[in-house]
Amino acid sequence: MNICSDNHQEKNKSSTSGQLYRHVKDSETTMHDVRDLMLDILAQYQKVDKVGLSLGVLDKISSFTDSVSWCAVIGKLDHHKQNLDKMSQEQLVKLVDYLETLVTSFDEKVILKIQQYRDLWMKKVLLWDGVVLTFVMVALAAGLYGFGAGLAVSDYIGFIKQRPFFFLLMACTGLVTLSLIHFIIRRRVLNNIISGIDDELSPGMNLVKALNLNARIRYSIFRPVPVGWNFLQRQRLASVMQSLTGIRDKLAVVLVDNTGSKAA
Repeated sequence: MNICSDNHQEKNKSSTSGQLYRHVKDSETTMHDVRDLMLDILAQYQKVDKVGLSLGVLDKISSFTDSVSWCAVIGKLDHHKQNLDKMSQEQLVKLVDYLETLVTSFDEKVILKIQQYRDLWMKKVLLWDGVVLTFVMVALAAGLYGFGAGLAVSDYIGFIKQRPFFFLLMACTGLVTLSLIHFIIRRRVLNNIISGIDDELSPGMNLVKALNLNARIRYSIFRPVPVGWNFLQRQRLASVMQSLTGIRDKLAVVLVDNTGSKAA
């Protein structure tokens, strides 16, 4: 099936980098230089997609390729054209330009955005935790006073020594209750932040999904970096940047060859 056909586009509004890669690889075309260049470009998009999936800004059916039109070039491969027209050449340049812009601005437009909202979330959670803890401590002190403990510290120590099992039960109950309240606060604060977020990212990316990933119970609110952002993901982006130089060189050759073919 032609991935750029009208029927296909109606059923699937977007195609992942993997689908595009397989389609281009299987295309029978005489423009081998264009096909090879497209495969190189798509391989780099796949690397950036893996970073996006790790961070949670992409899901399994989304791709950074959704932000750029591929059909102007793929159509020429599918229809066995001998060279690219001016529009296709311009589109081919845009595919590389967007990839370079995406990688060079990834820290600022993706990582920094996630980190800013995570920091805001952490501060609000700690604030509400403090309010709740203060309320619980006051209520506990009032309860102990009602049971006959005085206001002096020695009175509380004496009360604990007289009723050790009761105190232990109260301490465990209080710890469990505070933990439950903490996680309820985490979720409610996050939902409040999410409700005020505008769609700040490019098409195909979802900041809400990334924030939900960072707010899972198993992750600490003091985590220094967003979930999924690690050495491996940094190396992937660095690898894409290194590959872009070679892709630019190939692109220049392809454009010259196609311009020369049309002139001839």
